[in-house]
Amino acid sequence: MNLNERLRGLRLERGLTQQEVGDLLGVTAQAVSKWETGLATPDITLLPKISTLFTCSIDSLFFGTKTADSQDHKQTIVRADFSEAKIESSDLKGIVMRDVILDGAEIFDSRLNRMSIHHGGMAHVSLKHLDLDGLTIGFSQMNGAVIHDLGGHTEPIRFSENDFKRSLIDRCDLEGAEIINCNLSGVRIKGSALKNSWLLQPETYNPLCLEDVNLRGGRIKNCDLSGVILEDCQVDGLVINGVLIKSLL
Repeated sequence: MNLNERLRGLRLERGLTQQEVGDLLGVTAQAVSKWETGLATPDITLLPKISTLFTCSIDSLFFGTKTADSQDHKQTIVRADFSEAKIESSDLKGIVMRDVILDGAEIFDSRLNRMSIHHGGMAHVSLKHLDLDGLTIGFSQMNGAVIHDLGGHTEPIRFSENDFKRSLIDRCDLEGAEIINCNLSGVRIKGSALKNSWLLQPETYNPLCLEDVNLRGGRIKNCDLSGVILEDCQVDGLVINGVLIKSLL
């Protein structure tokens, strides 16, 4: 069930008309109608009022209450604005987000297993203490993001066609991750594991700083690494542009 269906269901459960809901929220009945048909999404500033009106949490408006029969059901959120939102202790497993704005959002202590985010605005987003098994983020703006204290995972994590410019990745376990065609200019990766990971980037990392990073068994392909800084990194078995790192030292 998507947001529009959930809003309509909550309204009908309470026996309210679209006009009555609009009056209570300070919007028009036409606006409520657009929410319920999926033509528009409520402004993020209205979410607290909507959750109070329907006596439910903001999280449940978007993600509902999981039951035993719906654990693997994938929900899709399209064209929603979560700018500056704080998402804590949430189960976002399998959620698909498209054209969603998460600029400045904070997501922590949550599960993002097999979640997909495509064409998202995620500038200066903060990701902390998350379960990322199978997470995919593609074609998204993540410049200035802060990603830290991410634990281990058993399923591959994939970042594709993302802009990570001037981001910080600190104390993250990204073993086996695929980072493909991403802009890593000015990124700082510190105290993290990229063991057995792939970095495929036809452009220049300028500059990229890797400090205390485990790169054992990693693969870096088609990259111009001029200006890259490696400090206290573990590079056993690392292959850069088809050459084993031991041959370069």
